[in-house]
Amino acid sequence: MKKKLMLSCVLTILLLLTGTFVSDAAIEGETLLDRAKNASSPERPYTSLKIGQGNTLEEFTCEGAYIPIRDLFASRVSEIRWDNKSKIAEVVNDGKSLVLNFSNQEIESTDTKIVLPKEWIRMSQGKTEIHAAVLAYIFNIYADRFPDEERDEWREKLSFLGIQGTDAISEGKGVHLQVFVTFKENT
Repeated sequence: MKKKLMLSCVLTILLLLTGTFVSDAAIEGETLLDRAKNASSPERPYTSLKIGQGNTLEEFTCEGAYIPIRDLFASRVSEIRWDNKSKIAEVVNDGKSLVLNFSNQEIESTDTKIVLPKEWIRMSQGKTEIHAAVLAYIFNIYADRFPDEERDEWREKLSFLGIQGTDAISEGKGVHLQVFVTFKENT
């Protein structure tokens, strides 16, 4: 109980502090990826990923601006699949799939299979990864302060993943972008 209370206090303080830096103006950028990068400041050599769910907190350090999907979703979704033949990864939850397509084939999104744009993902050292700024931008807890219709559509499409909210903090002149992800509690 004490750990859960402390975790909640730390996350609340961090979210309150960072919330003061978000303006009510629209974030500039031609694509959602551009806007996501502009919202979380320039890319850093490392991303610190902090994941909260219930009374647990997990921390990962990732090189660059990408987060491995296994670190992000590990025990928080029904299944994570990789098909080596088709070069497609899927994050399955609540009867829907998030599709990360590394093949040369075009795959269309459906109501139950949501395909991420190739610009948002990468394969690195055998790991499927998503851009940290995109994740932080789509589920940002302060999203109502900077309107973005495309971001709101993606947030709705990806709601089945169980992400309650995110926030990103750049360490001034430091080397880390800190991304906080809170998942809904399992019921």
